[in-house]
Amino acid sequence: MIALTCRNGEHFSVDPDHIERIEHHGDTLVVLVDGTHFVTETAFDDVIRSISVHRAGALAARARLLNGFAATPTATRLARRHGIVTATAD
Repeated sequence: MIALTCRNGEHFSVDPDHIERIEHHGDTLVVLVDGTHFVTETAFDDVIRSISVHRAGALAARARLLNGFAATPTATRLARRHGIVTATAD
């Protein structure tokens, strides 16, 4: 989710995957895939940056999961959970 501010000062969050397009005509217009649109106080470049940061964070979290706990074999995870010591190859 990214945080945006409407022109009236109201704050809201939107899922970047639901954004169809962003237009800049003096104001920044965010159009969602369902046709809903928001005129935001948030600058065009800031909206783009927020989406990029959100997606980079999602990719980093995915990499941590693939390289960490979720990537270990099920038997190893179960052994750790139950306190069983397993032999490791040197």
